[in-house]
Amino acid sequence: MNESTAETLDEFRKSFSYGRRNDLFFKFLASKNFSDQESGEILRGLLAKLGEALDTGDYQGVKEYVYQWQVRGYAPQEQDGRAPRTFQYDSAPWAPLSRPLSETRLTLISTGGLFVEGDDPLGPNGPTQEEAISQIADFLRRPPKIVTIPRDIDPARLRVRHPGYDIRGAMLDCNVIFPIDRLKELLVEGLIGDLAEDNYSFVGATSQRRLLAEAAPALAREIRSKKVDAALLVAA
Repeated sequence: MNESTAETLDEFRKSFSYGRRNDLFFKFLASKNFSDQESGEILRGLLAKLGEALDTGDYQGVKEYVYQWQVRGYAPQEQDGRAPRTFQYDSAPWAPLSRPLSETRLTLISTGGLFVEGDDPLGPNGPTQEEAISQIADFLRRPPKIVTIPRDIDPARLRVRHPGYDIRGAMLDCNVIFPIDRLKELLVEGLIGDLAEDNYSFVGATSQRRLLAEAAPALAREIRSKKVDAALLVAA
C-alpha cells in the first residue's frame, strides 16, 4: 500500500458508514463508542469466530458476536464522565385502548420503507437501494411518502428501499420489519379482534418536521375513518 492510499484504523472503520466500504449492517463499527483498541478487538474477534464457524459449520456464534457489538455500538454511552442523555416526558401522545385487545381492530405501520411492486412511491424510475443510500441527505429533507400495503398482499410482491439500515434481512422475510404474518397468527388465536385491510409503510429517514406536522395527522385521520382502533408501529 503506497502512502496515497494508506489509512488509519479510524478511517477504515468509518468507511463502513456511508463511506467507500459502505455496508449498513456493519456501520456500527463507525460508532464513537469504540476506541481504536476496541475496534481492533472487534475485528480480531470476528475473524476468530469466522474461523471457528468454518471448522464447525455453525455460524450462530458469529451472529451473536456481531449482535452484541451492534448493541454496544448503538447504546448511549457516558460522555465526559456524565451519564448518557435520556429523555423523559410528563405526557404521552398515545391514548389507552378503549376495549380489550381481543376486541380491537389493528392496523400495521412500518417505517421500514416497504412498497408494493409496481407502486413505487418515488415513481416508476425511483432509486435503487444503492442509489438511495447515496441520497440519504436528500431523503432526510423530503416529505414522507406513506404507502398502503394490503393485508393479504403476496410477500413476493413487496419491495424494500431504505437508506438508513441494511435491508437484506427484510428482503428475505418482510416480517422482520412488517410482521403481517405474525398479526394474522394472533388473529387466528383470538388475541386481536381484527386486522385492517389497509396497512402502511414509509421510510423513517424523512423530514421529521413534515412527518409530525402533515403526514402523521393525515394518516391518523385516514385510519380513524376506516374504523381502526389502534396501530402497531414497527420502527426500522
